[in-house]
Amino acid sequence: MRIAICDDELVYREAVCMECRKYIESKKLKEVEVMFFSTGKEVMEADDEYDILFLDIEMPEQDGISVKEYFESRKKKTRIIFLTSHEEYAMEAFGKNVFSFLRKPLHTKDFERSMDRVLKDIGELVIEIEEKGKFFCLPAAEIMYIEAQDKYTYVVTEKDSYLLRKTMKYWQEILPNPDFCRIQKSYFINMKYYIKDKDEIVLDKERRVKPSKKSKEAIKEQYKEFLRKKMRDMA
Repeated sequence: MRIAICDDELVYREAVCMECRKYIESKKLKEVEVMFFSTGKEVMEADDEYDILFLDIEMPEQDGISVKEYFESRKKKTRIIFLTSHEEYAMEAFGKNVFSFLRKPLHTKDFERSMDRVLKDIGELVIEIEEKGKFFCLPAAEIMYIEAQDKYTYVVTEKDSYLLRKTMKYWQEILPNPDFCRIQKSYFINMKYYIKDKDEIVLDKERRVKPSKKSKEAIKEQYKEFLRKKMRDMA
C-alpha cells in the first residue's frame, strides 16, 4: 500500500505520519510505503498513483482543491482524505475521490475511522479495463484466477472469462496483497477461491495446476496472512 502525505506545515506532516505508523502497527499491515510532499505542485509533478493521499486543503500556489481536481481528471484511483482547520471548505472539497475529512489537530479515533473506510474500499478494488477502445469495470474480488498466454492474460471470473492484452507484471502491481497470490510463473489465484488437492491447486472444475516447488511455502504463508486479514475485517 502506498500512502502520500501532502501538507505545507511540517508539524502536520509529522502528525499524520505518526498516526499512520500507529494504525499500520495496530492492523499489522505489511509492505506500506509512506511519501511526503510539502506543496500541491510537488505531488502533481510526481504524477504517481497512491492508495491514500492525505491532503491539506489550504496550501500556497496549488491548494488541495486543485490537487483533487488534478487526480480526478486523470481517472486516478487515489483515495483522498482531506486535512483542514476550516470546515467551511468541506462543501467545495467533495468529489468522487474524496473519502473523508480530518479536522486539525488530528484525533486518533477520527483517523482510525477514516482509514477503516478507505481500507474497506481498497479491499473491494474495481479495475478499469480498456480493450480495443472499449471500457469496462472488473471487480477484483470476482477474479478466480489469471493465466499468462504469450502477450495476453486470460482472466477467469465466476461468470465470464476475458482475454486481455495485459501482462502478468501489470496484474502483480495492481492486485491487492495478500488476496492474490502468484502460484507459479504463469498463474495468479484469488485466495478466496484457493482449494488444494494433494499437490495440485484447483483452478475450476476442469483445471488444476501444480505450484512450483520454491513457491509452495510462500503460498502457504500468504494463505495464512489472507485468513488473518479476513479475521481482522470481521472483528
